[in-house]
Amino acid sequence: MSHLEISDRVEVAGRVGSEFASKIGLITTARGIWPRRTFTVRLPDGTESDFWDSQVQPPPITFADMVVDTQVSLVPGLRGSTSARRMRFISGEFDIYLRLTGSGNERNLFGQLTANGIAPESSLKTLLFHGEHCVITVTDSWGGFEVHQVPFGNAILEILVPSRRIVATFDVSPA
Repeated sequence: MSHLEISDRVEVAGRVGSEFASKIGLITTARGIWPRRTFTVRLPDGTESDFWDSQVQPPPITFADMVVDTQVSLVPGLRGSTSARRMRFISGEFDIYLRLTGSGNERNLFGQLTANGIAPESSLKTLLFHGEHCVITVTDSWGGFEVHQVPFGNAILEILVPSRRIVATFDVSPA
């Protein structure tokens, strides 16, 4: 029985996944009842395609470990303004670099995802606050992404790459 719902992040499974440039996406609509349920999935390139229940699945979750946070400890040799908070997370072969800038209600998050120093072909980012979706974005060719007007609170950055869903958590507090 399918437990997939609208806004779930999924990967297109099996042979049908090889027909698409990117096999990851976000469910935008669900129709029917199990076992004849179909889902419309928005892929990172903006296209939408329909899939049967058996053709999509949520990838396994991997939690990222924070290894640098300049809010807690300044890092010698780290370039940039002291007004910007810099964070680095690692998860297997993936590195996530984040820079939080601004003050007051004008907080902006700039990030980059790399795998062994190279930007993955495609990935989908979701930034959640207090369990509610805030922003869904796709990386550029360098693995970079931006989120503007970031609210205060506990943040969950979820990155969907083929065969993995990486989760990093951090707090956004007033400067």
